[in-house]
Amino acid sequence: MNTDFLIGFMETARTNSIAKASEALHLSHTALSKQLRSLEQQFDVQLFTRSSQGVELTEAGRVLYDASAVLLDQLAVLSKALEPHKVWKQIRIGTVPDIASRYLLPSLHKLEAQGHQAELVYRQSTAEAYRMLMNGEVELLVAERISMHPALWMGDLHREPLFAVVPKAHPFAAQTTVALDELSGEPLVLYAEGCTIRAKLTDLFLAANLPMHIKTEVSFKEVILGYVDHGAGLTVLPESHMSSLPAERLVGIPLGHPDAVRTIAVFGTNRQKGKKMVQLLR
Repeated sequence: MNTDFLIGFMETARTNSIAKASEALHLSHTALSKQLRSLEQQFDVQLFTRSSQGVELTEAGRVLYDASAVLLDQLAVLSKALEPHKVWKQIRIGTVPDIASRYLLPSLHKLEAQGHQAELVYRQSTAEAYRMLMNGEVELLVAERISMHPALWMGDLHREPLFAVVPKAHPFAAQTTVALDELSGEPLVLYAEGCTIRAKLTDLFLAANLPMHIKTEVSFKEVILGYVDHGAGLTVLPESHMSSLPAERLVGIPLGHPDAVRTIAVFGTNRQKGKKMVQLLR
């Protein structure tokens, strides 16, 4: 028996509507209707009566509803009990090079020690990596936190503040923080559309009703610090990048705003795998 069919059946009974249930479960109306017909054929009963107001459980439907609730609860308990013993033979993880080098590669030995073989699949931007997950090309995604599809599970891994990166001779270099209104008047060097830090800055400036001056836009394959080093403007990078700055020429100063942070998260369609990956990577 397909437990997804039982979940669809119970949601239909709860909402008294195939349309509402299919929307809640992110299924087409046709797909859910086929699942319900399959259950009726399997048990040789009629589960719903249909009217212009929606659907109502028959007596047989109420019997199946009560039994399904017990069965799904028992399966959830069983799945939780077996979770510590599960071994993934292989798992494909989508990510971007920056996050892979700082968060995934140092932790691969933890995965291997528990019998997991991880294949990392790279994309240049978080948006491209996210599309891989939605298309089923990878099972999990480790990337910067973004707005996501409601069917996905997400667990936070790490939060880090954002820093303005400036030449050592710049006046900001002597400050302990850089305010948004100060940064607003500066020429910025940022990655192209699809960069999550660029999107974060855009949101911060819009919320503060401040202009953002992007002087130079670089591709994801280019080294952005080279542009700053040669006087093209300032940039903004997460704290984890500060250790790679050429200290004799560039300086990083924290942005003075509580929301100037990036969050690294694990995304997945499978909640159990996602939660276990968070535990392994922390």
